[in-house]
Amino acid sequence: MNIINLFKTVLTKYMPRTDTILFESNPDYSDNSYWFFQYLAEHTDVFDRYTPIWVLKDKANARDELCGKKIKWILKNPGTPQEKREYNKARYLSKFIIDCNSYVGKTHKDQIRVFLGHGMPVKIAEEYLRQQGETDLNTLTSSFFFEMYKQYGIPAETLSNIGYCRNDILCKHSGIRKDRKETAIVWMPTYRQHSGVKNLKIENSFPLGLPVIKSHEQMAEINDFLKENNTVLYIRPHPAQDISVLHLDEMSNIVIANNDFLQKKNLQLYEFLTQTDALITDYSSVYYDYLLLDRPIALAVEDLEQFNQKWKLYFSDFKANYHCRYLDSPDDLKTFIREVVTDSDPFAKERAGEKKRFFDYTDDKSCERLYNYMKEHYNF
Repeated sequence: MNIINLFKTVLTKYMPRTDTILFESNPDYSDNSYWFFQYLAEHTDVFDRYTPIWVLKDKANARDELCGKKIKWILKNPGTPQEKREYNKARYLSKFIIDCNSYVGKTHKDQIRVFLGHGMPVKIAEEYLRQQGETDLNTLTSSFFFEMYKQYGIPAETLSNIGYCRNDILCKHSGIRKDRKETAIVWMPTYRQHSGVKNLKIENSFPLGLPVIKSHEQMAEINDFLKENNTVLYIRPHPAQDISVLHLDEMSNIVIANNDFLQKKNLQLYEFLTQTDALITDYSSVYYDYLLLDRPIALAVEDLEQFNQKWKLYFSDFKANYHCRYLDSPDDLKTFIREVVTDSDPFAKERAGEKKRFFDYTDDKSCERLYNYMKEHYNF
């Protein structure tokens, strides 16, 4: 802690915390924090007693209302003196902190910080975990993961398998999507080149920035196959991915489903997932969450050995623990598309077993459990 922050901490140590709650997510107004906020807005009187303040990454996202409730905002990286004053006031005097991605640390012991997380570990970001700081509660989807978090210094008494707030919407839509007019497959690769941290990258060996599809000719071939099968492939780059390495030509049946795409459709990411029929991913935690929809999953991990040299994977024997279709070629991708279109689901039984393993709850009550926990333990 530098001398300025130390001075602020001492100065505000005995000042009463204000009835404010800080919320953080990446992107702004998203992920577990958003879904918990929505639950509080629609089902409780919390915002009659506390003022919500969002910690924003981008000032362009500033707003005065969310889910029908008045909100305030501060910038995580304030620029002007006024923004810095508002930031410091909120950080040092807030009663609750609810973050899920870019850490918002406690400044005083009497603050309550609830870290909602942004994914169960497929890859283990050791440095990130060690930077978490003091928390009062960490939500997990299953006690299966407790040992890993304790290994990286997160106190056992803070761990609770309440579930992830964002997964409530998936549980509500579990099963085959029966009202579809066309088949929708979402491809969600994790980052291989982190846009903000230079040492979190591996050399990109994929000409188009994606595995499986290695040329524009193959991309066009897959696009034609999708079109023939009345299917759209939505490619969703990871928010941390350096998208300058992606070279994806516009195709009729291949769509980039980035944040702008979701904003135009007024959808949260997990709302969008309920409108898809299958998932392609790799080392992303979305693998676990999508199990709750009980729809086909494929993994594109042809760079498994190279990736594992940079990031420690949760399971040393990767393919023995994730049972699904593996994609190594355009023909594999066509096979998977065909299975999804025809509702052929050869890995359904294996997925059901994995769901029991990675989730202690498969209902839509994670937000409710979290609220009740905070009422009981923190007089929320």
